Amino acid sequence: MRDICLFLISTAVCLWFPLVSFAQSGEKKEPPRPPAPKEFAYVLSNGYGEGDRFSNDPKIFENLLINMRKSGFNTIHCVYRDWRVELCRKHKVKMMIDVLAWKEGGGTDIRKPDQRAVVKKICEKARGDDAVWGYNLWNETLSFFGNPDGKNVDAYIAMLKEWDPTHPVWLGTRTVSYANAPKQKPGVHGYYDYPWHRGFLYHFADLMWYYKYVPSQDGYIGRWEQGSNFNWNSYSLNTSIVFGTKVTIWFIGGPFDKEGHVDPRHRFHHLVKLGQEMQLLYPELGKIGRPTDVFSTPTAKTHDNKPRDRKKDKGDTPWRLPAFPRDFWFQVHAGEVLAGFFRYPSGEDAVFVANHNAFLKQPVVFTIGTKVRDNQAGVEIFDRATGQWRLLKPTNNRYAFDLRPGGGELLRIRGRRERAPPGQGGR
Repeated sequence: MRDICLFLISTAVCLWFPLVSFAQSGEKKEPPRPPAPKEFAYVLSNGYGEGDRFSNDPKIFENLLINMRKSGFNTIHCVYRDWRVELCRKHKVKMMIDVLAWKEGGGTDIRKPDQRAVVKKICEKARGDDAVWGYNLWNETLSFFGNPDGKNVDAYIAMLKEWDPTHPVWLGTRTVSYANAPKQKPGVHGYYDYPWHRGFLYHFADLMWYYKYVPSQDGYIGRWEQGSNFNWNSYSLNTSIVFGTKVTIWFIGGPFDKEGHVDPRHRFHHLVKLGQEMQLLYPELGKIGRPTDVFSTPTAKTHDNKPRDRKKDKGDTPWRLPAFPRDFWFQVHAGEVLAGFFRYPSGEDAVFVANHNAFLKQPVVFTIGTKVRDNQAGVEIFDRATGQWRLLKPTNNRYAFDLRPGGGELLRIRGRRERAPPGQGGR
């Protein structure tokens, strides 16, 4: 309890202070709405904020892109080069452009007056280019950004959006520190907390905060994730998707050697397996937007498959996560899971269900409301192996599927009669 209180107090302090310094020079008119990510981005990064460590040999860079796609990586965070963009286009890998690359050979630091014109030309050239993901502006605690060249971070977001209104801007920070200070609506609100290495106090607290905050900014959640092992990274990734996360950047480097080949001995080699499992799902995750609701079942085990200490953690649901309301249209009867509720533009329901346990399989059993059954709704599960939807057939009005340890699955419910007002999640 003491740790939670300290976290809440420090968060409140961090979020209050920047409101003064950032808002003083903020524009009064409403910033333009940023474009939404078209698909989930599984991002390879190898150096940022000064330059990257990727090869400038086109043959090696192309070989890297080829092996990235085979490994489930669909986005690369790097310094802009015309030839790099063309290779990204050829191999269907999007470029997240580093706009802080000040080192020699980079020369694309938007904060420096002598390099800003170069960044502007890049942005104007990239307008509407589907080979470009967008722009990576900042990744450390936002208070460290300061006022380079007499301008705050909002001024630089506004520049990028003016020069290229067709792509989002990634703006990152540590946990939620200063996260609500910028007012120019970058598009993707990124952060890092590395819960498996630094403690789970922040994991769900941060996700809940961003889940509630980003709709007010017409934005989406992005996360840095530290490579560790398959179960840990899979758990962090899938539980984050429940809250509407659309971008994961892997810290730092990836399972590739200097020639761009997959390195089976690399400590991040498990990211290949994870990316390959995820990749057919990326477009669907882009379609469903932000969640309207997030609910948790009660749990008996922790995220790392240990008995919960009920003296310290007294709630039925872990980490103070909201429980399923009794009158909600979707009820889980077996399995310790976390679920995010989304809507397709067509009006169909989407439910992303994640395993609460990184090391234990969960047989999941759920029902949907009576009004849904009367309307002959169809329940489908996305088959990651084929990229197709597969019909789930009920037994005694109950639906069932298995969640692997640390896994997640996307469900689609067609024809649900009950419709809820915006933001109410279909109760």
